Amino acid sequence: MFVSHENNRRVAIDSKSPKLHSSVSAIGNIISQLIVPNQQNGGKIAWRSVAAYASFSFVVSGPLIHYFYIWMDKLIPKKKESATFDGIKRVVFDRFIFAPPFILLFLYAVTMLEGSGHEAAIAKIKETFWPILKMNWQIWTVFQFINVNYVPLKYRVLFGNAVALVWSVIVAVKRRQLAQ
Repeated sequence: MFVSHENNRRVAIDSKSPKLHSSVSAIGNIISQLIVPNQQNGGKIAWRSVAAYASFSFVVSGPLIHYFYIWMDKLIPKKKESATFDGIKRVVFDRFIFAPPFILLFLYAVTMLEGSGHEAAIAKIKETFWPILKMNWQIWTVFQFINVNYVPLKYRVLFGNAVALVWSVIVAVKRRQLAQ
């Protein structure tokens, strides 16, 4: 496959993004645990969970999302004459083709990395996949529209990380309010 000089430059610029992605994921996990402490372990930080999120983000999520954006740009390029329609196609592609299997992978892998085992991972998927996917579609669609249509390729993973960090804090605060 032919890769242009400009794409080589973009890949080189983004080569550090998995490290940043995993750092932001770990920080988001820590903040969430601080806001909504786990009563089962006395409110201590579950470092295995932090490591699971960081590992998944570094090894899977960061690179996968980065290269997905590159592939999507080639598959559905932006054209001036059909920019709005192309923008909608890109978001629909992201939301309905990429998001569902990515969420399945995330739920399974993180549960396994946390040490809960295959049966627990399957149970977690059965319990949380549909609510998480619906919430993902409701909340993230606007941010993904901005991300895939207006944010330069080299900053898309970072933009998603920034939104995810804020989102994890909002979810943690909401969980805390519901628990009281």
